[in-house]
Amino acid sequence: MGNTHSALKVGLFAVLVLAVSGPAAHAQDQTLIDRIDHRLESVRADLIELRRDIHRHPEVSGQEERTAGIVAARLSSLGLEVQTGIGGHGVVGILRGGVPGPVVAYRADMDAVQSSAPDPVPFASETPGVRHICGHDIHTTVALGIAEALAAIRDELPGTVKFIFQPAEENVQGAAAMIEEGVLEDPAPEAIFAVHSAPLEVGQIGSVEGLALPGLDRVTVTLRGEGDLSDAARSYAGAISAVSTSRDIAPSDFIAAMVSRPRPGQESGEWVIAGLVRAASAEARARAKAGIDERLAALRHEGISHEFSYQEQTLPDMVNDPQLVRSTLETLRSVLQPGGLLEVNQVTPYFGEDFAHYQQHIPGAMYWLGVSNSELGYVGMPHSPDFVADEESIIVGTRAMAAVLLDFLMKH
Repeated sequence: MGNTHSALKVGLFAVLVLAVSGPAAHAQDQTLIDRIDHRLESVRADLIELRRDIHRHPEVSGQEERTAGIVAARLSSLGLEVQTGIGGHGVVGILRGGVPGPVVAYRADMDAVQSSAPDPVPFASETPGVRHICGHDIHTTVALGIAEALAAIRDELPGTVKFIFQPAEENVQGAAAMIEEGVLEDPAPEAIFAVHSAPLEVGQIGSVEGLALPGLDRVTVTLRGEGDLSDAARSYAGAISAVSTSRDIAPSDFIAAMVSRPRPGQESGEWVIAGLVRAASAEARARAKAGIDERLAALRHEGISHEFSYQEQTLPDMVNDPQLVRSTLETLRSVLQPGGLLEVNQVTPYFGEDFAHYQQHIPGAMYWLGVSNSELGYVGMPHSPDFVADEESIIVGTRAMAAVLLDFLMKH
């Protein structure tokens, strides 16, 4: 996903130009924008320290209790309606504006991942073996920054913003769990937005119309018989993994097969191999399925048979609503530095995102938030052991997405 480090030098003065007309309306909008910018500048240092606190105390999927508590307390201090314990440690904050209008949602994920690599920042993780190397500490802080910004103009805000702080993204369980418990209801948002850290330069935001990240297919192979099931299981696992491609191919041709350790099944004389396949196009998915089937059929282990199951889209593809994305581009250009908006418009095949579950219900758009800084040697590649994010990205993301949400409310 990723030139030149530069803080944002452009305010929010053009955000609402497309939504209003007339000098009186423009003057009123300019006042709102000035108040948003003033609020963000006043809490800049606080937001950075908040991110560092979350970074020092990372929590893996399903254990985000401390982070959720910080989020809930912060939202409550801003006067939002707060709900906790949704889909695990999920938190929802509802900001109701003083002017009637639509409902829009913003989602941030909170969990960290297991990593024993050294944390190369002064505010390193204090939890052994756990780190924020996917940028979720940045995501959470950006969302809290947006809440700060929009709460500052609450009386004039047209509509409602529903902030969704999600647990368990890394194990792709949190979004589905929150949806199951009604996070997209009462009030029901018309659209949902999010950002994800990316190895773009800080100051840049990437947009994608359509397929942005591939989903996951589930593969299950059950072995039965009287032969050496343990030995056979290793062969079958290798056959599944063999469909993986290198990264040096066209993104739409990329396939990655990930296989867990084979294990004895519930029945005697049975072993199970489970895996996940990420394929970056329908054609690649079909090739993966056929390739696994052919490789399994070619294996010969005396006294052993196999049963092959392939479930497509266990995690759906993450597909950004093209019309929704297009409606935000001028707003993003107006608040980013010149050249700051990159219209990527292609799939990034190496990752998945359970933000896709929300997009199954309402239009949604996720943007790539640049966190790298080549001059300082910061490389913001998610899940890389040397992941470091430039904290100016917090301000960039907050300003940009506050503008997008406000513009959506004004237009709808």
